[in-house]
Amino acid sequence: MKKAIYFSLVAFLMVIGCSKVNDVPVVSPDENQLKSARISTCDDDHKRKLKILYISKIDGPTDEVYSMNVDGSNVSRLTNNIVPDGRAAWSANGEHIAFASGVTGSRDIFVMNAKGKELRNITKTAADEDWPEWSPDGNRIIFSSNRDGNHEIYTMDIEGHHNRRLTTRTQDDKWPTYSPNGKKIAFQSNLGALLGNTEIFVMNADGTGITQLTNSPAFDQMPTWSPDGKKIAFMSSRDGNPEIYVMNADGSGQTNITNSPGMDARPSWTKEGNLIVFTSTRDYPNPITANNQEIYIMNGDGSSPVRLTNNTVYDDYPFIK
Repeated sequence: MKKAIYFSLVAFLMVIGCSKVNDVPVVSPDENQLKSARISTCDDDHKRKLKILYISKIDGPTDEVYSMNVDGSNVSRLTNNIVPDGRAAWSANGEHIAFASGVTGSRDIFVMNAKGKELRNITKTAADEDWPEWSPDGNRIIFSSNRDGNHEIYTMDIEGHHNRRLTTRTQDDKWPTYSPNGKKIAFQSNLGALLGNTEIFVMNADGTGITQLTNSPAFDQMPTWSPDGKKIAFMSSRDGNPEIYVMNADGSGQTNITNSPGMDARPSWTKEGNLIVFTSTRDYPNPITANNQEIYIMNGDGSSPVRLTNNTVYDDYPFIK
């Protein structure tokens, strides 16, 4: 098992052109302590780009934003709030972080630097605003808000100004994400008539040309683009429990790339290389009923999954640069 973990991590980091080898700690998925392994590491720029953001209650009763290296080391707490913090996302250059914070139903979008400093509320509304992501050029933030009634997709500049509504639908549109070239936006939408069933859609960056990509009797949610923009990964429960699927950008070729007895969800695809981080309950004794989960990383085809966190509270909403 240790050899398998070692070779998997080497393969992960070799994908993005790393060559230097150092001793760094990695988390073994079958033990509770850190083990030392010799794995490939990158220069400082690559290390920064591969940082993972996630949410955890490891230090207290509320969800806080944390970051860690791609091998699970160097965990750093970035927020310290009395209200729960939601999913966080890196800016294009990795120097800033956008995230949602507040009581569910009335969250705002905040921005801070990569060290958790210079915190700013950039929406300041009574509405529920969530799932922020940055445009590839770093000049705008896309998010979902119910400020005009139901949840729709909006964009704004990094100061929270020049808001623009992109969708005008009776359904709830959430979890927006830009394609790597910034020309398309994928999102999930509640179809309403099917008792809350959600599907994946794509549209042009200006909100035109909305196209439905999935059509299953179960939930299809949480899209994320591959680095080349040719594929989209997402979560689906069409096979009985939540799993991660990959499809072509036009919706064809929908393929299950995880197959565990528990939940595999909330995928995030690297902007460089070909890695997906996700959350899962797969290693718990009763994975279907487990009420907390851990962060994992795998290749873009679902191979060589490696567990990165190991604690008694849930770790969720991973986002990798």
